[in-house]
Amino acid sequence: MASDLVLYSVAVIVRQVAVAGGWFSSRPEVSTPLNSWSRLTEGVHLHQAGLSPYSGVVFHETPLALAVFSVLGKSTAYASWLFIMGDLLTCFLLSRVGEVVAKQRLVGQEMASSSGLHHPEARPLLATLSSTLTIPRLLSLSYLLNPYIIASCAGMTSTVWTNLMLATFLLSLVTSHQVLACISLSLATYQSLYPALLIVPLCLKLVQSSPTVSPTSTVMTTLAMFLTFLTSLLLLSAEICGDWSFLHSVYGFILTVPELTPNMGIFWYFFTEMFDHFRVFFVWTFQLNLLLYVAPLSIKFPTHPLLLSTTMIGLIAVFKSYPSTGDVGLFLSLLPLFSHLLPFMKQTFIILCMLLATTVLAPIAWQLWIYNNSANANYYFAINLVYSTAQIFLITDLLFGQVKRQFYMTHGFSLLEKEDKEGQRPILQLK
Repeated sequence: MASDLVLYSVAVIVRQVAVAGGWFSSRPEVSTPLNSWSRLTEGVHLHQAGLSPYSGVVFHETPLALAVFSVLGKSTAYASWLFIMGDLLTCFLLSRVGEVVAKQRLVGQEMASSSGLHHPEARPLLATLSSTLTIPRLLSLSYLLNPYIIASCAGMTSTVWTNLMLATFLLSLVTSHQVLACISLSLATYQSLYPALLIVPLCLKLVQSSPTVSPTSTVMTTLAMFLTFLTSLLLLSAEICGDWSFLHSVYGFILTVPELTPNMGIFWYFFTEMFDHFRVFFVWTFQLNLLLYVAPLSIKFPTHPLLLSTTMIGLIAVFKSYPSTGDVGLFLSLLPLFSHLLPFMKQTFIILCMLLATTVLAPIAWQLWIYNNSANANYYFAINLVYSTAQIFLITDLLFGQVKRQFYMTHGFSLLEKEDKEGQRPILQLK
């Protein structure tokens, strides 16, 4: 308890110092057209002046965020505490996810061992009772002291609230709480659209947790509940705005990518170089790219909805149209949930070096390009590519670690040590 209090205190102090320094509010790696605090305050000012913030090209937040911050005010000193409290609440929810997952893992492996599903050689791979303490603490540390999360909170981006909704969703997912999961997922979807993909792992989890109920009934109920909550949010938004103009300014903006402000994603540079004649085709290609991963991953890992959800959160952080460090920070903070896969991951050192190098070099390249005029967009985009590649390596390494561990749990270690007549050993491949 005392250690948790110290951790939370340090997290608050670090965030307040960063807010006071104003180091991240205008950084392109942290603040995007979709989550910028300065754009939100400008929209609130227009709304309070009786003007529609959606009539221009600056404001792209949701009407609910507009209404909430119109009431709470635009004071940075006051609002910064709201964002910090949001971060602390997200951390608390993630630690609860860790507790639940650790306990479920212990129960699951005990049942599998008693049923003879685990090979005797796999005993060293089983989780221990201490994991119920270590996993929640690692999750708290990886979130509160994550530099990407600190930067996102200090920049007062709306990604803080998206992460809060996703943390709530993950807790609802592992506890099979259907109503809360649909509410939190609808809020996250309402905020940034892409989390709608997480409805697939939610349906898989609910079907597995209710074996006596028809899978079709469970899926249809979940979809109906999710769409009902999302529709209610959209109707409330139309009531706030007085019309449906926000749809184009918020979701149309996400899908069509009209503003090519540099960020840590891959859209901005590609469409800067794109001829207008091909733009619509490649916008559809880029947006559908993310959707294409859902089906194969769901088929490969149908019994691991948490791993599937984490993977989708990581892919969204890479392939969304306006990504920020806060998106990647959440994905990285979830990795302690899969600490048992670390011995089977082969590229952790390379990935760590790539993320560290791009985190340091991105602000330098931006300074050289924008302020010193001694570099160009190619330098900054090259760092973006390495940064995105590191995340892809991490996701594939995580998935391969799961496949490899599952193989060892079922067949043991000695199977891959046996040589055939030609003196060659079997090779485990991810398919």
